Amino acid sequence: MIAPSRPFPRRAAAFAARSRCPAALVRSLAAAALAVSTTGCLVVSPPVYEHPEQTAPVLTAVSPLPHRPIHVTPEDKSNYRSKDFVATVLSEDSGDPVRIALYVDYGSRTSEDYPYPYRRFAELPSFPAGAIADGQRVITATLNFGLVAFPNDGATPVRECHTVTMVATHALNANKCNCPDNPDDMGLLTWQIIDCDPSEPTCPKSCPPLDCETIPCLFCDDPSLEDRCANR
Repeated sequence: MIAPSRPFPRRAAAFAARSRCPAALVRSLAAAALAVSTTGCLVVSPPVYEHPEQTAPVLTAVSPLPHRPIHVTPEDKSNYRSKDFVATVLSEDSGDPVRIALYVDYGSRTSEDYPYPYRRFAELPSFPAGAIADGQRVITATLNFGLVAFPNDGATPVRECHTVTMVATHALNANKCNCPDNPDDMGLLTWQIIDCDPSEPTCPKSCPPLDCETIPCLFCDDPSLEDRCANR
């Protein structure tokens, strides 16, 4: 009678060793993972967001169109008629409101001794702070022709020719003739004004550009403004 066969001892030992290897490997990996989780915890800090840097306002005209002169008639002044100058502003304000002002004849002055870089000045209510992410925001500046009193002393090449300039900034400085405190923090838009009735034959239809070789000029980025206006 033939006895039943039995596994060869070496083969049985190898088989047992192979069967124990996966279990041992799993236990080793679990121990390593536990060690990492207890001694090398990964802590994620919340992100820190910095406030965007403030930028100079950028103005874009809406109405009237800057290339079309605006005639102001005697009736406009006697009836105290107003004109809306509409623009959009795009800026990163960092919480500071946008200051708006209108200059009449910005850049021109009557003589070298005249300290201001404009002939007339009107400050308007400030505009709430915003951000570039808000997109373009609409600004309306109203000028009453009966109150502005356009100069008629012939300081401009053509006496009836004037300009209205809208300035947007984050700070106006009275010691700098009500110009922006920082000349780099400024946006400008200019419209041409003709102070006469266009039906009159002597009333010009257009005006020449500002010529600093003909008349003395001064602008808000001039470093001498603080000396000129601080004591006035």
